[in-house]
Amino acid sequence: MLSRSVFYRSSERKASAMKGFQWAIATLILALAQCAYADGVLTFNITQASVPIFPNEAGDNEFFTFSGPAGSMFGGGTAVCAWCVEGTAFAPGSSLNPNIDILTFDSVQGSLRFGGQNHDVVVLFNSSIGTDFFTFPTNGKSMFTVSLPAFLNPIMGDVDSGQSFNLQIPLGKLVLTFVFVPAKNGSPAFYQFSKGRFALATVPEPGTFGLMASGLAGILGAILRKRDCKSSPTYTLWRR
Repeated sequence: MLSRSVFYRSSERKASAMKGFQWAIATLILALAQCAYADGVLTFNITQASVPIFPNEAGDNEFFTFSGPAGSMFGGGTAVCAWCVEGTAFAPGSSLNPNIDILTFDSVQGSLRFGGQNHDVVVLFNSSIGTDFFTFPTNGKSMFTVSLPAFLNPIMGDVDSGQSFNLQIPLGKLVLTFVFVPAKNGSPAFYQFSKGRFALATVPEPGTFGLMASGLAGILGAILRKRDCKSSPTYTLWRR
């Protein structure tokens, strides 16, 4: 009987210790959850991203699509960078770091789902794109395309309820195309930016493009119409 009594008391102590441990774990989880949302900002992972970029004449030279498990959004904006300004020329053999200093998201459409409800995205705040240097060829190729690893900095935004959020975007690539302009009438040959695109390594599902096609077509059409209305640019040679 003595041994059985000791066994019961030992079991009770173990059960009590286990309950205490479980309560401690629950308290820790609750505390961590409160810390994670202490600033009131939700974080959503982006798994598909595409940001086509054109020469900047007067803004509106970029549009974008972002999507992930919680939703998607698209729109247009401006890529601000000295090297992408219309009329900027680059000497063969020169080097360039094509960072995009400011990336705006002016016309946003889309939604995010959280808390069991869909919420319209009303604003995305400015971001930027960072990448590495490259060197222009010296063989006079008529067109030159370079692909560089690049990162799009986290994007902050708000939904219609006032909730702030943060978009986390994985490392991607920046693909840029330049056209070669031969020397003429005493002017040296140069390269000129033609188009570019930031994208993630993964390929978007066809359904994603289907949902956004009409909106993107309108945005792209407006950009191209604005570009067609501009006069011929004056080129400024960029050397580094």
